[in-house]
Amino acid sequence: MNKKRIVKVALAAILLISVSSVLVINAYPDLTLGWTLESKSVLKQYIKVIGFLSVMGLVYLFVEGLKIAKQENEEGEKEVDDA
Repeated sequence: MNKKRIVKVALAAILLISVSSVLVINAYPDLTLGWTLESKSVLKQYIKVIGFLSVMGLVYLFVEGLKIAKQENEEGEKEVDDA
């Protein structure tokens, strides 16, 4: 696998883990029984930020892929025009 694919898989895994961990914290309050409400909130916010950053990374890779595809398409059109 190339580096971009590895990064995409890693970012998708981080997103999946962050979403599922917030859902687990919300669904099973017994897991964080000794924690204060503020501690739970801070933990969930950090997890959400990590998930958001992974989404932004995936969007960035998608946009970069579109730019590369557009450049290749323009080069292909120039070759057809030159022929």
